[in-house]
Amino acid sequence: MYPLNHSKAGEEVTVQCIDCDCEDVCRLSELGCIEGASGIIISNQNNVILKVGESRLAINNALAKSILVTER
Repeated sequence: MYPLNHSKAGEEVTVQCIDCDCEDVCRLSELGCIEGASGIIISNQNNVILKVGESRLAINNALAKSILVTER
């Protein structure tokens, strides 16, 4: 497992653990970013853009550090 912000564009990942405050976890889960969800890294520059299902999430670097993923 590694932090989401270490992923590369085009990489397919599976969310394993989200370790941030409750408000952020709730917001991410509303958008489909939950433990076990699969997604594709669209971009990883200043922010990480993660496509989960039909949603694209822009996740700031600080929050991306608290989301652990594995390659799919």
